[in-house]
Amino acid sequence: MSPLPLDWQLSQYPNPQGPTVPKKPSKTTQTKGRQPEPAQLKAVERLIGAGDFTQASVRARALVQRFPDHSAPNRLLVDALYQARNQAAATLAAYQWAERRPTSQGAQESLFQLALESEYVLLASRAAERLADLGAVAKRLQADAAALDEVLRQPDGSRATLEDMERFEIGKLQMEAQDFGGAVRILEGVAVTPARNNRALALFHLGHSEEALTAALDAWQQDPGNLFALGLALQLRLYRGDETGAQGLAVPLAQTEARRIEDAQAQLAALLLIWKDQAAWDAFEYSSKAPWIGEATGIPEAMRLLYGAGAASRLGHGDQARALWQRALARHPGLAAARENLAALKRDGVPPPYPALFDLGQVFPIGIMTALHERDAASLLSRIDRLGIQDSYLEALYLSGDARVRGFAAHFLQYRLGHLTPPAEGSSTRRAATILRDLARLPIGTTQERLGFLTALRDRKLLARDEAVKFWDGTSLQEVQLSSTEITREPAPSNLPKDLLNLHDQSVRHLRAGRLEAAEAAINTILARVPDHQTVLGNMAALRGLQGRGEACRELLRRIVAIHPDYLFARCNLAGLLIEDGELDAAAALLEGLAQRPRLHIQELFTLHGVMAMLHRARGEDQAAATLIATLEGLVQDEDDERLLKMAKARVARATAGGRLKGALGAFIKSKTGLG
Repeated sequence: MSPLPLDWQLSQYPNPQGPTVPKKPSKTTQTKGRQPEPAQLKAVERLIGAGDFTQASVRARALVQRFPDHSAPNRLLVDALYQARNQAAATLAAYQWAERRPTSQGAQESLFQLALESEYVLLASRAAERLADLGAVAKRLQADAAALDEVLRQPDGSRATLEDMERFEIGKLQMEAQDFGGAVRILEGVAVTPARNNRALALFHLGHSEEALTAALDAWQQDPGNLFALGLALQLRLYRGDETGAQGLAVPLAQTEARRIEDAQAQLAALLLIWKDQAAWDAFEYSSKAPWIGEATGIPEAMRLLYGAGAASRLGHGDQARALWQRALARHPGLAAARENLAALKRDGVPPPYPALFDLGQVFPIGIMTALHERDAASLLSRIDRLGIQDSYLEALYLSGDARVRGFAAHFLQYRLGHLTPPAEGSSTRRAATILRDLARLPIGTTQERLGFLTALRDRKLLARDEAVKFWDGTSLQEVQLSSTEITREPAPSNLPKDLLNLHDQSVRHLRAGRLEAAEAAINTILARVPDHQTVLGNMAALRGLQGRGEACRELLRRIVAIHPDYLFARCNLAGLLIEDGELDAAAALLEGLAQRPRLHIQELFTLHGVMAMLHRARGEDQAAATLIATLEGLVQDEDDERLLKMAKARVARATAGGRLKGALGAFIKSKTGLG
C-alpha cells in the first residue's frame, strides 16, 4: 500500500518536515475566556528546549486537560511527544486536538503532517479536506479510485465502508499510543477483520481476558480465514487455564492456510505455544511459498522466520534453525531471541530443544509491563493474581519464552506455591507444585533455577522429608534428595562474658583487616580465661593459617574436633585442609552426617556446602560441585552472603589446583610401587 494513495503532493503543503513548531499565542488568536498563564507555557517551552521531553509532555498534557480548546498547550503537547520520538502518542494528541477544533488550521495541519508520516491514509485525507474547507490550501484533495479501493479491500475479499476504515485507523492509532480503552470504544461494531482483531487485542491489554476471548472467537467466526484471531483465542484459552480448549483450536489453526503475514505470524506462535511443532513447521513451509510472501518485510517477517527456526530447532534440525535465525536477524537486528538461540546453538553444538520465542510484550497485558518497569514487585504480583493468569500458561511461557520471560514465569510459579488462587471456572490447569517438579527435570534455564524450584517446594513442605526427586544437573537427569534441614539467619548466642565478647568481636575485625598481631593478642587474652572455647580456638587456627603456619593450624583444628566433635566449622575447615593434602577419605569422614542436621545457621550452610563442593571437585565430580555452588548462589541475600560465597568458590578452586592433583599423584605412585 502506498503511503498516501490519494492525489496530494506534500510540496503543496507548508513545513513538510514535521509538526508545526509551537508559536507564542497572540492577543488576536487567544481563545476567549479561560486560558493558560504565559509563565505556564514558557515553563513547558524551557523543558522542550532543555531536551526534557517527558516532563514537558506531562506539563503540556495537564494544560490541555485544563484548557482543551486553547491552541498553545495542544501545540506544545504534540511537539513534546514528537521530539520524544513517541510518534504514535503525538499523532493521537494531534487527532484529538483536530476533533475538538475542526476549524483550527493549526490542529488540522499537525494532524495532516503526522498522519502522513505514520501512513494513516484516511486521517491525513480527512485533515486535508478540512484544510481545503478552511481555504488553507489552493487545491482540494482528489482521491484516486484504484488506490482508495486498495485501502477498502479486506483480507477476505470484501470491501469495507469508508466510515469503518476511518474508525479502524483511529483505533489502530489508539492501539499504537497504548490508549486501549479508547481503541475498544471506537472499534466496537466496526465490521472489518483487522478492526475486530485489534479490539480483541485491546481488551487483552486492558486485562479483560474473558471479553478478549469472546471477541477473538467472534472475529474468527465472522471470518474463518482470520488466523490472527484464532491464534489469539488459543493463547487466551491457555492464559485462562483451558488447556483442552486450546488444544481444540489447534486443529483448525493448523489446517487453514495463512493469507497474509499477520495470520502466518499468529498461526506459528500459537502452534508453538502448545508444542505442535510439526504442524508449525508445515505451516511455515506453506507460508514461505505463499503468493503474498514477497510483500512480507520488516519485523513481521523477522518474527515469522524466528518461529520457523523455533519449530526446526525443536524438531532437531539445527542447520535449518541456524539459517533462519540468521535471516531473522538480518531483517531485525534487534531481535534478542534470535541472538539468544544462536548463542545456545554455538555453545552446545546442538539445536536448543527449548528455544527462546516470546518476549514479555507479546505474552502479558501492558499493565504488567508497567509494573516491571517501575520495579514494583508487590504491585506486579497482585496484578497477575487479579488478571487470572493460570499456572499452565506460565509453564508454557517458561518453556517457550526468552530469558526474561523464563525468569518472570519461574518467579511467579514459586510465588504461587504460597498464594494458591482457585483456577478459573472450567479450568483444566496444572498447578504450580506439579509444574515446578517437572521443570526441574528439564534441560532448560540454569542449574540455580532448577534447584530453586525444588528448594521452594521443600520450604513449602510440598516435598516429603528426604524425598528423592528428579533433577537435571546440567548434563543428565539425576535423582537427588533435598535435606529437610531448617536454615536460620538468627545470630547464634555466645557463652562468653560481655567483656570477652567485645574483645572477641575486635579480634574478628582484626583478622579480616589483616592486623594479625592485634588479633593474636586479643585471642590470647580470651583463651587465658576460657582456654577451650571452640569459636576462639577456631579463630586462632585461622590466624595460624594466615601466618603460614599450616601444621600448627591443623593441630589446633584436630584439638577442637577432639574437644567439640559437633563443632561444624572446625570439622569443615580441617576437612578442607585434608582435601588439599589429597586425604579425601579422611575429609569425607569428617563431613559425614553434617548435611543431615535438622538445623543449620546460614554461615554453617555456606561453609559446609563449600567444603562438600571442594571434595566433589577433588574427586572429579565437577557437576555435583557446580550444583552445590549453584544452591549457595540462590541463597545470597546480602554482602555477608556474598563474602561467604566467594570463600566457598575459592575452596573449590583450591581443590582443582591441589586436592585432585595430589590425590591423583598419590594414586599413581601407589600403582607404580605396589604400596597400599
